[in-house]
Amino acid sequence: MNDRELQDFDNDLCQAALPADGLSDLRANQAGAFWLAADPTTGRRRLWHWVNDRARPLTPPELDVTSRVNGYGGGAHAYLDGTVIFVADDTQRLYRQSLTGAEPHLWWSLPDTRYGGLTADPRRQRLLAVEEQGSARKATQRLVALSDNERIVLSEEADFHGAPALSPNGQRLAWVEWAFPHMPWQRAHLVIADLDPGGRILHRQTWDGGGAVTQPCFSGDGKLVVISDHCGWWQPYRIEGGRAYPLGKHPADHVPTPWQLGECHHLWPDRHTGLLLRFRQGAAQTVQVDGLGRDHHRLLSDATRVIGLATAEGWLYAITQGPSHAARLARVDLSTGHQQTLHAQPTPVDAPSPTYISAPLPDDEHVTAFVYLPDATDGALPPLIMRVHGGPTAACYPVFDPLIRWWTRQGYAVADLNPRGSGNFGRAFRERLAGQWGRLDVEDAIAMADELIARRLVDPGRLFLRGQSAGGFTVLNTLASTRRFCAGASLYGVTDAQRLASMTHRFESKYLDWLLGDDRARQEASPINRLNDFSAPIIFFQGSLDAVVLPDQTLSMARALRQRQITAEVVVFPDEGHGIRHPSNRQRLIARELAFFTAQGGTVS
Repeated sequence: MNDRELQDFDNDLCQAALPADGLSDLRANQAGAFWLAADPTTGRRRLWHWVNDRARPLTPPELDVTSRVNGYGGGAHAYLDGTVIFVADDTQRLYRQSLTGAEPHLWWSLPDTRYGGLTADPRRQRLLAVEEQGSARKATQRLVALSDNERIVLSEEADFHGAPALSPNGQRLAWVEWAFPHMPWQRAHLVIADLDPGGRILHRQTWDGGGAVTQPCFSGDGKLVVISDHCGWWQPYRIEGGRAYPLGKHPADHVPTPWQLGECHHLWPDRHTGLLLRFRQGAAQTVQVDGLGRDHHRLLSDATRVIGLATAEGWLYAITQGPSHAARLARVDLSTGHQQTLHAQPTPVDAPSPTYISAPLPDDEHVTAFVYLPDATDGALPPLIMRVHGGPTAACYPVFDPLIRWWTRQGYAVADLNPRGSGNFGRAFRERLAGQWGRLDVEDAIAMADELIARRLVDPGRLFLRGQSAGGFTVLNTLASTRRFCAGASLYGVTDAQRLASMTHRFESKYLDWLLGDDRARQEASPINRLNDFSAPIIFFQGSLDAVVLPDQTLSMARALRQRQITAEVVVFPDEGHGIRHPSNRQRLIARELAFFTAQGGTVS
């Protein structure tokens, strides 16, 4: 890979892959549309504004707008009375800035405190937010209301709080709560509160469907709609009088797994209109329905991933990705269906096309992947890079990814795997991983490799595996379980589940109990305890500031493998945490990874 190719590749990568690397956190109102976009030269997220038919950056380039509540943030900005309020990444303080372009000023700050899920309360000139205070392991959370000179605690009974939703008349507030040991997609309930004129809670009630609730949303006429999976799928329900009324009957997920605060994937502008997602074979469709959830028609037909929805003055705004387009901000006139692209990251014309492939498993189960093949192979079967997403309840999507394009241009086939436990395929599929992490996901990687070999799509002697975070855990356990793969890449992957459980941040501190079980099960599933089972070369990528997978875990694993004469390279990024964000570091990562696979038997065209 020459320097020019690497620079061109990195420009694509920084602008178009995942929400954290492209566009995210969309809001819209009478003042226009607001969203976050990563700066391609620094990796920092800047707040942008669409107004008067043009896009302009609002926040200074040296500021990174990011919430760190729960470790994954979300809802890092809100519009209030001609200003935007946002969270600065380095301090987690709240800043306020006029839309006229004035410099931001510090608005609210408490020691060792983080904010996320920001929601404006314009009638009372205040901001609603999830406030997290204390160290990563011992933090406490509450729902608060902040104004220029007052802080009101609205709720602090639960271990965790979701972003609040305010009714149009400002008289009702709704949010989601959950408690240890659950994650928000396992067990969470809805809270509905009446507010007095001053914005304090008069009384509250809860609704618990027996599953998980997410994304409460008030319609334009004041009806409360939530997404609940108590019937097996993330589906919309209208909540009235303590009862839930389904809006539509489609057996499909309508939102992705809720890892972040303040996400929005369904809207109900008025009593006659709903706008929501529907997943089909892992791809998101955007549909417009009537007030009862019955289909009208599909919108944004070329989009297969929707990162956020917002409405304002008859327009639907959406940040989307698709097989033929990178992250973009588009809007649709809901009265005419006319669509406009407002802000888009560049997409090459030769974007590879995904193919949905399902591989059979025992007991009538299946694992799926989106597979991308190189354009030319000179008649030979191509080598394969199988990619495992993090989470492990996240998901991969059939969208343009510059990294996949780069690999296919080098002659590799790519399989983006959705193993059991992934989101977007229903509650049963997502919960299938309970107590089985490190086993079922390994079986799925092997089954998909076998399927691609049986279909004569890839060279059985040149299979490679890579994964990040939880996906790295799957990579390492797969390499310890089979000789099918020539080599693997672990990007800040879990090596020691027992240590991770004792040291990771509060949000996920009980998650491994559900994924793996007791101490013995964690030890048996940890790659660091399976050293005698490894034979394939491995390359590790690790941020020195990572607070989720500590650097010592990766370094210890690599040292132990080298003592057994197993090739184990380590690339450490001194200024990175759990994820590699800076463009120059991405360039270095991709160059080293490709060189490593090539040295282990892959080919470069």
